[in-house]
Amino acid sequence: MRWCRSAVERVLAATAAAELLTVEELFTALPAAVCAAALLSLPLRGRLPLVALCATLPAMLTGNMWLPSMVAMLEVAAGRSRRRTAVACALLFTAAACPWPVWELASMTRQEILTSVEAAALMSTGPTALGLLVATRRELRARLAELTATREREQRLEAERAVVRERARLAREMHDTVAHHVGIIAVQAGALRAAETDAWKRDTAESIRRHGVQALEELRDMVGVLRASDPAAARSAGRTGLDALRDLADDSLLEVAVDVAAPRAALAREVENAVFRIVQESLNNVRKHAPGARVAVRVAPDPDGRSLTVEVANSAPPGAARLPAPRPGPAPDDPAPDGADTDGADTDGADTDGADTDGADTDGPVPGPGPAPEGPDPAPDGTVPRPCPVPDRPIPGPVGAGLPGGGYGLAGLRERAELLGGSLSATHRPEGGFLVRAVLPL
Repeated sequence: MRWCRSAVERVLAATAAAELLTVEELFTALPAAVCAAALLSLPLRGRLPLVALCATLPAMLTGNMWLPSMVAMLEVAAGRSRRRTAVACALLFTAAACPWPVWELASMTRQEILTSVEAAALMSTGPTALGLLVATRRELRARLAELTATREREQRLEAERAVVRERARLAREMHDTVAHHVGIIAVQAGALRAAETDAWKRDTAESIRRHGVQALEELRDMVGVLRASDPAAARSAGRTGLDALRDLADDSLLEVAVDVAAPRAALAREVENAVFRIVQESLNNVRKHAPGARVAVRVAPDPDGRSLTVEVANSAPPGAARLPAPRPGPAPDDPAPDGADTDGADTDGADTDGADTDGADTDGPVPGPGPAPEGPDPAPDGTVPRPCPVPDRPIPGPVGAGLPGGGYGLAGLRERAELLGGSLSATHRPEGGFLVRAVLPL
């Protein structure tokens, strides 16, 4: 629209300049002066339309040039001031109706006066009406733009209200449903720990109770985040700093070597949270799909100090998974556990009569995952990454068998990294196992 309007204005200006060809006695003093003033004032019509109109009126009054006054009048009428438009229209009508010299009006006939008035009315009202139309279109476009902006703002507000309602609903469901069941688990585990005399059972019950209490704390924090009016200002749920990675590895039921090299500058809360969740989900996947595998966790800044690299690599799993701690087996007269076949039948793909299962002979002692690889170099602060102890009681099936999973873990980690401007990849290792690698900007 702007280029079209500019083209129209240039055509009108060129037409007004071409009117010079019709001026008689152009090179005499008065016609030359009024025509020059009219043409030179046209560039001012955009910023000072009324001044430009007044400068063109002498040319209109003397009858030398009419178009410059009409072009200036159109620009005046296209403005927002209706009073200024009325005054300018009256001036243009007067200049167009009066003869030159003015004293010749006394000798004009009635017919000549009517003809002059009709011509003056057309020359003044025509540009005025066109200018008012332009002004109306401008105002209409402005109102439409304002209406569009208002609708978009209302849609954003409605979307925000929907998000707030959904967050509140999720908070209620988490508080009333998930927290309820987790609380029952923690309470019953505490009661079992108090009533049990077997050391292994007490330790297991205490571990269940501790994880239940931690889950309740994280649920409470998450409910607070969901109900917060400013989610960005709400603190992250749970203990998710780099210092919590070693505790996370200790509780993973896996052999984990943790190597954390803290960057020079303090990490942002979102970056620390992302590192913790990436390691947590990766260990959870190893526990589900590669029980007994050895895991190496490395968190270190890049040499340029602009990004942080997180790597979780696990080896190929051994033939048998392990439980948290040794536990006395059932006596010969005791009934076998549910699902176990004591007559040599295949249980979860394992032959208990000595058949080779994934290369492991179960007639003799069941080999563990082997000695841990040589530990990583000491961290800059002098601490040496410690591997988590590996339990040594074999079980026939994977530790994570039966655990529900939605298949969205890696996709969620990738989205978490991309939200921070980083990237995440998950690939199989040539020597066996899996590697999750994330690069997060600092």
